[in-house]
Amino acid sequence: MKRLLILILLVLAGCREQTLSETLNSVKDSRTITDRQAETLSKVGTLFLNSLTSITNEQAESLSTVKHLELNSLTSITDQQAESLSQCKKLHLNGLTSITDLQAESLGKVEVCLSLNGLTSITDTQAESLSNGEYGLSLRGLTSITDKQAERLGKVKHLDLDGLTSLSDKQAQHLSKAKALRLAEHLQPLIDKYKKQ
Repeated sequence: MKRLLILILLVLAGCREQTLSETLNSVKDSRTITDRQAETLSKVGTLFLNSLTSITNEQAESLSTVKHLELNSLTSITDQQAESLSQCKKLHLNGLTSITDLQAESLGKVEVCLSLNGLTSITDTQAESLSNGEYGLSLRGLTSITDKQAERLGKVKHLDLDGLTSLSDKQAQHLSKAKALRLAEHLQPLIDKYKKQ
């Protein structure tokens, strides 16, 4: 009887709910997340899950309630995931190397800060979608942009294009309209020229 009671206690101890901290550590250690863990972690305000390389649509829906979410090891997302994750106020998806126009349209709804530093190129349509919000936008992976993209991106209040290697006068004129702009140091004098005008 004593052994049975000990066994029951051990089983019950193993069945208890994990704390938020335990759940987070479990996800980080395993580099995977279950639907239940995503639901548990959705209750926090800031969440860094940079060890995850994939999530499901259901998990993205759960995590969409997190205000500041980082998923920098994801290399791709679905259109549905982009729509769900766009509900986050601050979203970092720096592992993405490309996005679709539909994903850009969804991600353009992020209100405060969107970081897509893994993108090495975007289309004019994507530039327009991503510049729709009045937030911070970081696209540090871009090494060049078109005049049309510069015109669209110049509407963003806080813009980080630190990866650009060159700018035309026309692009600098458009980008100088951003309230706060981060560029490579050698490009700053061209922006300053138009800010003074």
